[in-house]
Amino acid sequence: MRIPLAHYPGMNRFVLDWLGGDERFLKRENVGRASARPVGLKPDLRQALKDSNKHWGVFVGDQLDQWQRGETLTIIAGQQVGFAGGPLYTLAKIATLVRFKRDMEKNGIPVTAFFWLATEDHDFDEVATLNVPAGEQQLDLLRIRAVRTVDARVTVGSLPVPAELITQLLAHYDLPRPTWLREGITFRDSFAELIASVFGNEIILVDALLPELRKAGGPLFDQIAQRGDEIQNALRNRARELETAGYSQQVEARDGDHYTLLYELDEHGRRRPPTANRQPEKTSTSALTRPLLQDYVFQPDIFVGGPAEVAYYAQIGVLYELLGVSMPRVALRGHVLVAPKRVVRAMERLAIEPREVFSSADAILAAREPEGVARIRALAEEGKRELMSRIEQIGELALPADHSLAGSIQRSVGHLEYHWHKLAERAIKGLARKDRERRDAVRDVVSTLYPDRHVQDRVVSWFAYWCRYRELLVERVVEEVEPDSAYFKIVSL
Repeated sequence: MRIPLAHYPGMNRFVLDWLGGDERFLKRENVGRASARPVGLKPDLRQALKDSNKHWGVFVGDQLDQWQRGETLTIIAGQQVGFAGGPLYTLAKIATLVRFKRDMEKNGIPVTAFFWLATEDHDFDEVATLNVPAGEQQLDLLRIRAVRTVDARVTVGSLPVPAELITQLLAHYDLPRPTWLREGITFRDSFAELIASVFGNEIILVDALLPELRKAGGPLFDQIAQRGDEIQNALRNRARELETAGYSQQVEARDGDHYTLLYELDEHGRRRPPTANRQPEKTSTSALTRPLLQDYVFQPDIFVGGPAEVAYYAQIGVLYELLGVSMPRVALRGHVLVAPKRVVRAMERLAIEPREVFSSADAILAAREPEGVARIRALAEEGKRELMSRIEQIGELALPADHSLAGSIQRSVGHLEYHWHKLAERAIKGLARKDRERRDAVRDVVSTLYPDRHVQDRVVSWFAYWCRYRELLVERVVEEVEPDSAYFKIVSL
């Protein structure tokens, strides 16, 4: 099922316009280059990448050598190191990388794919929360989460995964304890080892907190610090341009005036304002400067991002020329929802259009009772007209005697109209619920694809589906995902 992204709830309007051809703030160039080029990666960073990937079970030495010689195109994406892999969109993003890589290599273009682990992020609540279906039919979501016990400014990648998270997940799925959930493991290592076990050597994982990576970004950090005023002015000007065009900034200026560009990490991993003696290894980027560091060090040909990340590039694009960093071709990750076959069959049997699932089960059912619903509405309208006629007659008799009744009558009319409308709507819902089997099937469809009025890929764990479908889940998502597309898909499992 292939549906325009315009029907995806909450889709970023800038991205929709950009996909439609508006390139005022961000160009959409053709994917790929005529030829690759060598990358100036320092030996210590290359070794750190090789060693860290080996630690996670990924052997990438040969790939890194080939890439550094300039024999491959470079594509990159990234994400927070969420517990048990995070939401479904994380899988969709990695699948988009893999699909890009496979499609290009079929056409004779060798590709090196990197996945940036956003270990310097400090949103503990986001990485330590997992939503999974509570049962066979996803009528409710079970939230697995841990209570924050650390400073809100601490980077999460190096924190150990709380035991309560592991206990809840293993108990819910009755799983033996895997090595990527061993005692004391960090969010970074847990996430990386899970991804490595699923995708093997197809992607090279990058820990954003590698000291060697930060050291490689030292010249960029120095430029950002030295040219802070120019950068602030450029961002303010771009903000005005975006707002004039009717778009919102992804990152707002602090106190309405100053944008955060860099942090400094203390010995406990807490992010603080940078000092004059800041060292590259202890420097942490903000949301606005993270892409700059990535593109400065890895020089990717293509960056694959979600809607918010695409909009980041529209906001920071003015900084690339200013700082002498080459901007990659920006591509939108594929958008994929997944559904068991019973859900897809129910949609086909009941002729439910994909966009309908982003409403409610009652609304879908009501639309499939057109004759009965129309009859209820006709009777309600007829009764309302009759009621209003009688009220008007009462007013004609009473108002000459007591003009103070006018306000009371008007208020009563408002209350009567409201309750009359509610009565009709309840009758319609009752009509829709009379077919229990159909009602249950529709509820199953909506709760699978739009649980708690959130689009599935934004909140539901992909690991929940991995537990049931294993390799089939990954194969189907990689097969069906559409990189840089104005459509999303509902994939049957």
